[in-house]
Amino acid sequence: MKRTYIKHYTILVAMITLLIGCDSWMDVDQDPNSIVDGPLITENVMLIGLEAEWAALATNQMDTWEGFAQWLSWHSIEGSTSRSMDINAGYGNEVWNSYSISLKHAVELYDKAQENGNTHYQGVAGIIAAFHWFYIADVYDQAPLEDAIKGLDVVQPALVSQTELYAHANGLLDEAIGLLGAANQGDRVPGTDDYLLGGDMDKWIRYAYSMKARQALRLSYAPGTTPTAQADLALSYLQNGMTSNDDSVMWRHLEELANANPLFNYMNRAYSGGLGLTPGNFLIDLMNSYNDPRRPIMFTYSEEFPDGFVGLQSGAVVQPGQTPSHYRYTYISMSYPAQIMLYSETQFIKAEAHALKGEWALAEEAMKAGARADMEFIGVDSAEIGTYLTQPSLTMPTNVEDAQQLIIEQKYIANVFRTHETYFDFVRTGYPEFDFDYMLLNVYNTETFPRRFPYPLNEVERNPNVAAVGQPDWFAKGTTWDNK
Repeated sequence: MKRTYIKHYTILVAMITLLIGCDSWMDVDQDPNSIVDGPLITENVMLIGLEAEWAALATNQMDTWEGFAQWLSWHSIEGSTSRSMDINAGYGNEVWNSYSISLKHAVELYDKAQENGNTHYQGVAGIIAAFHWFYIADVYDQAPLEDAIKGLDVVQPALVSQTELYAHANGLLDEAIGLLGAANQGDRVPGTDDYLLGGDMDKWIRYAYSMKARQALRLSYAPGTTPTAQADLALSYLQNGMTSNDDSVMWRHLEELANANPLFNYMNRAYSGGLGLTPGNFLIDLMNSYNDPRRPIMFTYSEEFPDGFVGLQSGAVVQPGQTPSHYRYTYISMSYPAQIMLYSETQFIKAEAHALKGEWALAEEAMKAGARADMEFIGVDSAEIGTYLTQPSLTMPTNVEDAQQLIIEQKYIANVFRTHETYFDFVRTGYPEFDFDYMLLNVYNTETFPRRFPYPLNEVERNPNVAAVGQPDWFAKGTTWDNK
């Protein structure tokens, strides 16, 4: 499903194109769907539209009908067919389509800013493009590089390896860190047009380092690496990473734009009777086991247990008098942000890195810092946070597997309806240990959800380079780093 709020970019460009193109509207040789560059399409116009598209892509798999939300037990459809995990070659096409939408526009902004010498715009565009290259590498493994953005000039682009995609993305981040850390050399600098971080180049630099840490840990079990070496890399990057919740990268929706936030719109779907999205039983059971103080902020109380919280197996029929908990409208509101990366995630990355190195006390400290950051972010009382963090069940185990499981479970709770990292964490580590039969009615596969995305059918049919690689068995093996 296409996200409606990428329309911000389309509207901006359409308005400007109309202003500058009125004299040539009858030109039959002009593609009416192309964006014609001109004096009024400047870096600041391009950036805010690009950020809107990026926020849409970064959260598109949270569509409650399309897999992630049910596979991860964030959401359960009541009395209907649950998402079976039996995906087809159309699944995840939004990521591949970024070659012609948000990734393409990031590269265009990068090129324009580079040509004009506006180095801060160039750096920001490079960071956004790097996110896309990592995402493409993490779900497709082998994929085209920039030849795929050239349209009709290269209709059958060659594929490169995940290693090459990662190298390209990391190169963009390294370059961006240098560009943003120096004085801008051009006439334009990001300001209010930078809706995500308000033109604060220091925050962009901290985000770039945090993204490098995220992706370094992603390669913990990749061929040619070791978990401890990747942990060292991640920790080194985090020395310059995010420092507080104020650094989190989010698209903040506006209350007055009623249709701008798809997640809020899902709250009103008929399948939950207008009560709000229903959380899955695995999620609620895990939070109940820790007596988690986030529950009354996030969920309503159940009908059967007025002082308790109850989830639902996705697809199960709700029995009379047993209405489960639902997400509160005060939590997933019209202004609920599209979240690209949060400060709390960086602390969980740090915790896992320390655990991989056998540094148990540091791992526990960082894990608790991540949980605290998330609780503060959503408004949990400080005394309740303290009580939560002192419980014995959060004492760090002194072996890697148990420590990793505890950290990933805490990260999972903090990541509900936030980013895609829980999906990647499960594929990479096997944690959380989901019980799919318990979570999903009529589940297609009882052991794992798809570990990578299939190539779009039109690419398999039209590009011999994709056909030569072939469609993967997405339940058997993920991408190159899926090697634990």
